[in-house]
Amino acid sequence: MPLLVVSVAVVLQIAGAVVLKALADRAPVAPALLVAGIGVVALLNALRFVAWGVAHRRWPLSTTYPLAGVFFPLMLGVSYLYGDPIRLPQWLGTALITAGVVWLTWRVRA
Repeated sequence: MPLLVVSVAVVLQIAGAVVLKALADRAPVAPALLVAGIGVVALLNALRFVAWGVAHRRWPLSTTYPLAGVFFPLMLGVSYLYGDPIRLPQWLGTALITAGVVWLTWRVRA
């Protein structure tokens, strides 16, 4: 169950990043669209805040927080889909973060 709640939080974070990327790619943006986009991002972040609150209230931080590390490989995938240049340091950094999260989660469970 913590995986589901944290996954919702991570998806909301990625959705906010995608909205901001879409706004940045459309520059110059009409003021009304800019305000609407920022409003959507604020709403997504508020929902993410609630999801994290639920997760941290119900499960130990040592369980929920490492799951947030799944954001990094997912965001790298989103960057790839948008055609952003991804170089070796980004791949290595993401791999190290993911390996660290797996290691921490494994250590907590053992």
